[in-house]
Amino acid sequence: MSSAERVSPSTPGNSGVAGDDDHKVPPVAEMARLIGLSIPAACMPDVLKNTALLQGYADLLGGFALPDDCEPAYEYEP
Repeated sequence: MSSAERVSPSTPGNSGVAGDDDHKVPPVAEMARLIGLSIPAACMPDVLKNTALLQGYADLLGGFALPDDCEPAYEYEP
């Protein structure tokens, strides 16, 4: 079993990392290994929670349908 499988939210004891089992969290440990990033074991639960939170935001934005006739925003003014 890889370290990514051990820390994924689908493993027993880690379900509901962000309080919502509908979102799939990417294998954080495996992704970190691929880019040469080391995540201390003590930080992994918080990294998983943040990853699940960000995945929820990504799913929310990805599910927002924009019609093809939307006016583009050429200039942003807060």
